Amino acid sequence: MLIENLGRARKALLDSLDGLTDEQLNATPPAGGLSIGQLAHHLQASERATAALVLDALQSRSERVEEKDPSFLAACLQQRCSHAATAGGHFSTAELIRLLEESRFRDLQSVFNETHERVLAERSTEHPPFGRVSLKNLLDTIWIHDELHGKQIAAIKQSLRATA
Repeated sequence: MLIENLGRARKALLDSLDGLTDEQLNATPPAGGLSIGQLAHHLQASERATAALVLDALQSRSERVEEKDPSFLAACLQQRCSHAATAGGHFSTAELIRLLEESRFRDLQSVFNETHERVLAERSTEHPPFGRVSLKNLLDTIWIHDELHGKQIAAIKQSLRATA
């Protein structure tokens, strides 16, 4: 189920970028905040950091913890998602797609090359804001994060169309 959710959410994210001009991708939303390009870059950077954290946690022995419900993970992400490390500058659609595919096929794939989803559910790590969380749940945050910002991207696209 984890791999299916990761694939579904990433496809939806990539589909949301399809057809955007570089101007639309980099436009500041009328209500302010991050551009679509900055959000997509943030998702890629977060995925890379999460994959690195999981790979690091696999090296240590840890206990099994009860799986957290995805709605709990989503609520925590929505409240505490930090865009502090979001890159500025001008992005192209091709560049963002390349970065998103690279993080998926290099960084995240390295986790699945190292272990199986079953093992991820049996190992855990401490992670604010989730507390002690299974490594599987930590990877769940990638698709949940994609979905949360995917909704934000859809709203930005709508607002850009309304002001055009």
